[in-house]
Amino acid sequence: MVEFVISDESKDRHGSVIPAQSWDVESFRGNPIAGWAHSVYGGRDWNPDNFIGRWEDVRVEGNQLVGALRFEDSETNPLAEKLFRKVQNGTINAVSVGFMPGAGHYGDEDQARGGKDQTYYYDSAELIEVSLVGIPSNKNARKKALENGDIPELIGELISEALGDKFTQEEIEKLTVKGLFTILRGSDAPEVEQAETGEEIDQETRDRHIKQVKAINNYLKLVEDYDTEREIRAER
Repeated sequence: MVEFVISDESKDRHGSVIPAQSWDVESFRGNPIAGWAHSVYGGRDWNPDNFIGRWEDVRVEGNQLVGALRFEDSETNPLAEKLFRKVQNGTINAVSVGFMPGAGHYGDEDQARGGKDQTYYYDSAELIEVSLVGIPSNKNARKKALENGDIPELIGELISEALGDKFTQEEIEKLTVKGLFTILRGSDAPEVEQAETGEEIDQETRDRHIKQVKAINNYLKLVEDYDTEREIRAER
């Protein structure tokens, strides 16, 4: 699951602004469509896999509309899994809204209709769908950075490097800090314990495990400081 800024109050590439308080999200919460490139409206090339997941916890925070995108699993939707990995890798990190416009007005002075900075303000907008896209209309509608550092990004890298293809996205999302630590130690746990206590074992093995343990502990300390025993989710 990945947190995004869905919209904010900056002027978009279409010359319009949707104030955060203008959003109507009640109907959307009953059908929280997450699409790929707005390809969710039907037509000759319609593909059910273009529905890549669902949005959760969509809400207004200050001057932003934010939400969390939960991607479908790889077995159900290979496209969703591919897009999730592209988000993890930073190749794609933006979203775009589909909405039903309500009343609105142009700004004053330079922002008036025909002015040099013509800007249209929506007084109401009903959210219909939110799609992952390559280029958003709102330049700030993208992956949300967390306060106190991008901890999920570090965890995403750690999981990708250490666990490889051994676990599915769903399994990873259910891991706790202790669970991840146990898995990373795996069958080498006895050697790791010996390396930490300095007991006599093969020097090469000891050095290798000490390096591994230090790297794991550094990452996990960051997570535990952020929120002890939180569920680790591969958010990028």
